[in-house]
Formats: sequence, structure tokens, C-alpha cells
Amino acid sequence: AQIVAAELGVNFDRQKSKISGLLVGMRKASFTGQVLKISQVRGFKTRTGTDSKVVNLTVADDTGLVRIVLWDLNQIKLIEEGKIKEGDFVEAKDAMVKQGMSGKEAHLGSYSGFQLSTEKIENVMTYEQNQAAIQLAVPRKKIAELTENEKASLRAVVLQAFEPKFFSVCPECGKKPAMDGDRFNCATHGIIIPKERSLMNILIDDGSGYIRSVFFNEVIAKLFKVTEEEIRGLSARKDEILGKEMIFTGRARKNKLYDNLEFSITSIEEVDPEKLIQELSEKSA
Repeated sequence: AQIVAAELGVNFDRQKSKISGLLVGMRKASFTGQVLKISQVRGFKTRTGTDSKVVNLTVADDTGLVRIVLWDLNQIKLIEEGKIKEGDFVEAKDAMVKQGMSGKEAHLGSYSGFQLSTEKIENVMTYEQNQAAIQLAVPRKKIAELTENEKASLRAVVLQAFEPKFFSVCPECGKKPAMDGDRFNCATHGIIIPKERSLMNILIDDGSGYIRSVFFNEVIAKLFKVTEEEIRGLSARKDEILGKEMIFTGRARKNKLYDNLEFSITSIEEVDPEKLIQELSEKSA
């Protein structure tokens, strides 16, 4: 869309967008939303050895959700001093939109604006509504129909569950750091205190075939109804999900080592019998 716009001479810089209209690659995106969640402020050292901080916020309007990543210390100070808190409406200006591990992210630096907004938005989208909207936008597929890089929603049963695995990532960019002696070194952010992430593999089957699937922290915590800090204690509970039928939304990816497809899960929902009956009725009609 941005390439076409550029060819037509259309410039979207500094134009205000709805959150659903944010596109990866935008460099000066502006939008308003309500703060749903604020993560812990994290400190790190830059490549030059300077102390710095970062904080993530989940912000929503009536069209969708986006994660805001604040890098500017003056903006972060607003969070630390409680001048901006969960439930407040905020305005972000000149943000750079990137693709994060869990969706779009709006990164705000020292040249970006971030402040309380006097604009109030009715019918702000909740996490549940956002997931429902994502599922509606993603086609329902059979496992046997999946193709590489295709987004899809699968209704399948868990055949096998493997123990969670843990790994370290940079708390700012989410990339795997390298070891520098006894310290972790991120190629972008220098020496860091890493954040622990977890992943879990399961085997799912829908009658047309089966596929190995993987999902990460947030989805694991939601599935087992625990906090992310409690995931380490799930090894003994992994078999609780065997035989469960659920809706898995994600993307099919090629495993280069084994040259087969795997399914990277971004959300998991319980099967709603009433919705299932309605879907079957619509198909038969």
C-alpha cells in the first residue's frame, strides 16, 4: 500500500490514523488510544555503555490494539511518575511502525510525541474482541490444505504436548543475544539483562492430517490460566490439554531442518458449541 501511495505521490506522514490502519514501515504514524496495559520499566545499557530504559504499553481504540514501545526517558518518566496510567487516553505522534513477535508495534523515540489526550473514544476494543476480529479475518482451513506462509484458523484436537522450553532474548527488540564472557550482548542494544521467553510444542490433528505446532509466552499463560512467571511449573501439567478440541490461529511455516510444515500459533480459543452449531447450520443452508 505504501509503494502504491508513493508512486501516486501520496504522503501519509503526520496524518492521524486509526490503529487498524497502521502499516508496518510507517515512520511518522500518529494515533490516539486508551492504555489497556503497562509493562514493567526495564533498564539496559546501550552499545556505548550508557544507561537507558524502555517500557511497553498496550493501547487500543475502537478498531484494534497495538503495542507502543517507549524509548525516550522523558516519556518513560510520565509512566514512572504515574502521570500516564492504565485507563488513560494517550496520543502518539511520529511513531515508527514495526512488526513485533506478537503483532504491530509503534516505536516512539526522542523525536516522537507522547502525551495525555483530551479525546475520548467510545467502544474501545478489548483483548477478546480483538482476538475475535482476527479470527474472523483469517480463513478457517483444514491442516491438509495449509500452504507455506499462509495465515489460517484450525479447529483441531491436541494429540501430544511437550514440556515448555526456555530461552533468553533482548528485552527491547526480542532478538536472541550472544554471550560475551559471562554477559549477554545484543547486536543492537549492547550489554543487556536478558528477558526469559518460553515456547511449547504440541501435535494437533483435525482428521485431515496432523501438524507440529509451537506457541509462546502469552499463549501458554492463557491456555493454562497462569501468569508468565508461573510457566516454569507447567511441566507436570502439560498432559492436561491432551484430547482438547480448540481453535488455533496462526501461520504455517516451513521447517528448513526437516523440510516440512509447522504451525506457529498466535492465539488459542476454546470451541464454542453454539458458534459451532451456527457455522454448521450456515454451511448446510
